[in-house]
Amino acid sequence: MTEIQKKQIHEMRRYGCTYKHIASALSLNAGTVKTYCVRAVQKGLDILPSPMANSLCKQCGTPIEQIPKRKKKIFCSKACSQKWWNSHVYLVDRSSKALYHFTCPTCGKQFSSYGKADRKYCSHECYINDRYYQEDDNATSTV
Repeated sequence: MTEIQKKQIHEMRRYGCTYKHIASALSLNAGTVKTYCVRAVQKGLDILPSPMANSLCKQCGTPIEQIPKRKKKIFCSKACSQKWWNSHVYLVDRSSKALYHFTCPTCGKQFSSYGKADRKYCSHECYINDRYYQEDDNATSTV
């Protein structure tokens, strides 16, 4: 296990991720993650979810008013939610159910798309090239 993975485990545990989720996100064995976390707690390293963070926005730290008998709010706004998830992409569970594999018709490159089963091109550039810069096969040249 690398130092980077250890730091990611610490951060993910602080946000309340399970051992199984951390293991799948970092491509590790769940037992390895659990053992590391238990030993880290025994050594006195702080990797447990902090109870104070439960009432604060994960992105900006603004206090969030929790409404009883409602789902617990994690972010103060949609903007904070998007900003936080964009900077913590490795926490997203990219299971095989939502991962689709394609071949770009323009460049022939193999690529994967998360959550979009109807994707056709690997990039916007390939889309533009296919749509606007195709050579006309029906045109005949007269010499």
